[in-house]
Amino acid sequence: MSAEIEASGRCLCGAVTIAIKGTPVRMAQCHCRDCQRSSGTGHVSNAIFNASDVAITGELNQFTVTTDSGNDYTRFFCPQCGGRIYGAHTGRPGMVIVHVGMLDDSEWFTPQMVLYTRSRPHWDITTPDVPNFETSPPVPRAPGT
Repeated sequence: MSAEIEASGRCLCGAVTIAIKGTPVRMAQCHCRDCQRSSGTGHVSNAIFNASDVAITGELNQFTVTTDSGNDYTRFFCPQCGGRIYGAHTGRPGMVIVHVGMLDDSEWFTPQMVLYTRSRPHWDITTPDVPNFETSPPVPRAPGT
């Protein structure tokens, strides 16, 4: 179990801000092709929180894709600078998937797993010290669901 954290962050232009106070439900690095394409690199580092632990201010645009599980994943980003803020997954109701790279301080982040290693580029080295999955493991549910 991770410890409760307090973190804040913003998009590139500062028009969208985020504040978090809570315990991450899961922390992972994802190498799926959608994450690669949307980030322009080999993986995305995400921390999943209960929605009640996250406050976001500012206008957002969104883009939704259907995942290989059949669920929808929506990425929310700043319409001014394109900075990614968070994601929402229909298989994880009540949770917010924070893109930790946009936080002011993410030193608390420690991946608990690496996802979609079947798509990992050879040049993008992530840790073998946690469980690595060729696709995605079962989705954790929000407490009470």
